[in-house]
Amino acid sequence: MRTLKRLAFLALALLAATQAGAVLITGPGTVSYQGLWWNFPADTQHGWGLNIAHQGGTLFATWFTYDTDGTGMWLVVPDAALEDMGDTMPTYGGSIESLPTYSGTLYRTTGPAFDAAPFDGKKVRNQPLGTAVFVFTSPDIGTFTFDINGVTRRLVITRENFDTPPDCAMGGTPPTTPNFTDLWYNAPAESEPGWGVNLTHQGNVLFATWFTYDDAGKAMWLVMPRGDSTGPQAWSGPLYSTSGPGYDVPWDDAKFASKVVGTASFSFADANDGTFTASVNGRTVRKSITRQSFMTPPTVCR
Repeated sequence: MRTLKRLAFLALALLAATQAGAVLITGPGTVSYQGLWWNFPADTQHGWGLNIAHQGGTLFATWFTYDTDGTGMWLVVPDAALEDMGDTMPTYGGSIESLPTYSGTLYRTTGPAFDAAPFDGKKVRNQPLGTAVFVFTSPDIGTFTFDINGVTRRLVITRENFDTPPDCAMGGTPPTTPNFTDLWYNAPAESEPGWGVNLTHQGNVLFATWFTYDDAGKAMWLVMPRGDSTGPQAWSGPLYSTSGPGYDVPWDDAKFASKVVGTASFSFADANDGTFTASVNGRTVRKSITRQSFMTPPTVCR
């Protein structure tokens, strides 16, 4: 039974890769899966996504989705570890020795309100809800399978490209002109665990997803889908809250809705240090932020 399930993973991933014209790979190598992902084919489901930070043999994945009542909800897989599928599958060109596969525990988190001052990291609580598995057939195509309280779904995912994407790989020398695609949190590191912001930097556009908490302590996420340049290493744009179909039902794009709740801006002193400012319904937050480091080597985007 275990072998049949693994082969089912491979078959679906292979189908997605074939439809996308992707080239299959047999191991992780220097490929980095860091970035923003959404449903495959691209632009078919709006309003949810996955941010992946890839360091060493570990993925830190933040899933931006919706609770059963349609309100925004984020879940996190902080340590999806690389594993070996352990099976081979015949293809027209030979066989796949293994596909890069990462799995880990999926958590729901509660914590202090987004503008709590000071932010008390001791009030952050993590509740394991289930498991998540990521299988990649190419640098740009994969499957995301989750199991939450008996609800199991397997989604085919692809990178979201909204401008010119950077070239990201494991390790190497950072470029002179930084790319800010990464997972960021409060500076100094580990001073405010439990919240963060994912940045996707393509061309001269910054896409930000901020995972934090509402006044009741429930996980809340807000998004800046387009931050435009306002100066050297600085971006700003409208900040939205969204609602949509719950994770436990089939996706219906017609149920997705968004509204502007404020603005967000980012400015960077260097490749690893910056300032994040947000105004949410008249409440302002200003944070010093830094890249989150959890494994080596890190992904370097150029």
